[in-house]
Amino acid sequence: MASTGTAKALSVILAIGAVLMAFIASDQFLQKPIRVDDKGDLAVFFAVSGVWLAIYLVVGCVAAFDAVRLTRRRDLGALQQSANLVKLVAVPFFLLNFYALAQAVLVVGAGDSDRLGLDGILTGLLFAVLTYVVMLPTSAYGVAILVLLRRDERIGRAFFGVGIVLHFLFVVDVLSTIVVVEVARDFLGTARPPGAFSKNLLTVVLAVGSAIAVVWLVLFAIFHLIHRELSDFLGDGSLLSDAIYQLGFSVSLEFLLLVMMPIVPLIAFRTAVQLFVARDLETLSRSARTVKLVMIPLFIQNFVVCAVVVYVLTLVPLVITRGAILEAGPAGIAFVGTFTAAGLVPAVIGTYLMLLPTSVYSLVCLALLLRQRAITPGFYLLHTLLQFVFVADIISTLALTRRSQQLLTTSPTLSPA
Repeated sequence: MASTGTAKALSVILAIGAVLMAFIASDQFLQKPIRVDDKGDLAVFFAVSGVWLAIYLVVGCVAAFDAVRLTRRRDLGALQQSANLVKLVAVPFFLLNFYALAQAVLVVGAGDSDRLGLDGILTGLLFAVLTYVVMLPTSAYGVAILVLLRRDERIGRAFFGVGIVLHFLFVVDVLSTIVVVEVARDFLGTARPPGAFSKNLLTVVLAVGSAIAVVWLVLFAIFHLIHRELSDFLGDGSLLSDAIYQLGFSVSLEFLLLVMMPIVPLIAFRTAVQLFVARDLETLSRSARTVKLVMIPLFIQNFVVCAVVVYVLTLVPLVITRGAILEAGPAGIAFVGTFTAAGLVPAVIGTYLMLLPTSVYSLVCLALLLRQRAITPGFYLLHTLLQFVFVADIISTLALTRRSQQLLTTSPTLSPA
């Protein structure tokens, strides 16, 4: 069983597109610094992208017919290999595509300042539509798998319907493909248990970040509580403050690994799905608990860093006006509040995005418990919601881990072989 030549061709074109987008996103294609009055490079950008898009759409249509052909041949093996290859190769393309096109939108919008960047908004809408069109062929093989499995009555209507919808939505289409591919492999008998690397990758990434966070938190506490008493050893404290500043970038690095370049979360999700298919509740629950406990120092550091940033931004208008802005009444307070929101809103969104990957094992563990009828639908719904709430996600994970251990004592088959 191997992916088809058409799927490989589509993957190659996506890889070429990823290189093109990386070239644009790195500012090597457009002028450095970006000059909004220079239309020449922007015209070349549109021309090259247009040629690539035309070639891609032709091959994409061929891929759609190829998926139909494999469905008629009932070749589930080739379908799952093709779906897995195309969708995973598409991930770096769409990430780089977002950065490159966002840059192009800013260039166009900044050059249309007379109309408040209307051209940039319209360009952004156009790019969103074109990106969606590019995404459609990457879902052809996954949709074909769902159709074939449903035709053979191997999956229910709910799984089929939800899977179809998710295959046509940004981001979750990748997750849906992973689930569908692993389910297909289970039916084919080719499913493999995850290796030690994939099972421990997310835990290690969070553990390294938390280890640095512990050091950072200790240094931060020393600097703000007892650095005066240690001034004889630390001088003016610049060495300590520099260390705090440098180690603070660990939060940004973790954000990069967990959100901006989501390779680690995708590996963790595939691992969780493989454990679900293998009905390995013990490993799932243990991984869920370990991830949630290991991440605690990292998220405490993130909270402190965000609080400092919000505090500093709030002080900016107060310092500039020497507090006179507050004498303006509600309008002045509202003005100061905009600076607070400028720091608070991105901080909350960023932290929330970092939280999501840490709930992967917990959410899949809940799904397996529900499948084994070890929990009620109400318990499942409640704890699924709690997994998306700060702090409550940790409590929820500990609760479902305890429920898992109770089930394992009565159902040894849910333990790894």
